[in-house]
Amino acid sequence: MTENRDLSKRVKKLHLISGKLVESFFAGNYRSVFKGPGLEFDEVREYISGDDTRFIDWNVSSRMSQPYTKTFREEREVVLQVLIDISASLSTGAGSVSKQDTAGMIFALLAFAAVANNDRVGSLLFSDRIEKSVQPMKGKKHVLKQISSVLSAKAEGRGSDLSLAFRSTAESMKRRGICVILSDFRSSSYWSELTVLSSKHDVIAIRITDPVDRQYPVSGLVELQDPETGESIIGFGRSKKFREEYAEFWEIERLNWLNGCRRIGVDTLEINTEDDVAIKLMEYFKRRNKRR
Repeated sequence: MTENRDLSKRVKKLHLISGKLVESFFAGNYRSVFKGPGLEFDEVREYISGDDTRFIDWNVSSRMSQPYTKTFREEREVVLQVLIDISASLSTGAGSVSKQDTAGMIFALLAFAAVANNDRVGSLLFSDRIEKSVQPMKGKKHVLKQISSVLSAKAEGRGSDLSLAFRSTAESMKRRGICVILSDFRSSSYWSELTVLSSKHDVIAIRITDPVDRQYPVSGLVELQDPETGESIIGFGRSKKFREEYAEFWEIERLNWLNGCRRIGVDTLEINTEDDVAIKLMEYFKRRNKRR
């Protein structure tokens, strides 16, 4: 019962924070920073000089004995699909806030921005399997249920299969939409699936990090265990060489991720568990809006 009350308080707090941000910034810029979902067919009308000949409807034109062209209109409805990694590595954190908590905050802010624009929001929670999939729907109540699920999620699997999540999303989303990925991206062999997903949708990869991911603390001998595989090594934080090699390893891994995303046209954002998530998102939206 206490756990349910705590969860309810956290959801209400996120709702309040999100409401202020939506009013001050997101509501006016939410759609402008994303690639449009595309065009949908509107009607067929008589061809007018200057119309694009590529859109002439030859079937109708042959029946009517004069040229007719197809017209299109911009799709108004946007679908926001958020892929959320809830594998074991996301439950860790050097401070009081875990990566999963941070993912929950990011999801809440984006989801409420979408609701303010009357768009549909869906989510896919995954580990080394699909843990939960929620079809995109409109409405604040629908979003509140999803936020509760994200904040309280306990994965059955321990590992992280990004390729499965990307493949499942590409197969389920029939029309162009916005895909936001929340993960620490500690996985491999997912680039081909991410390439396919980004060719169909506007994809934003948000990498959630922790201070220890980049800088090993000065400490004595400590057994370091991978929360997903169970493998362990001995870390010696008082060794300058060990700390430098540790930092170099993760920096190379980070740069490879950034370059890989850039090559296939996936936008990136890095958010640390110690960051103010709201400020990081607002700064990102502003930068992205300037590029469009």
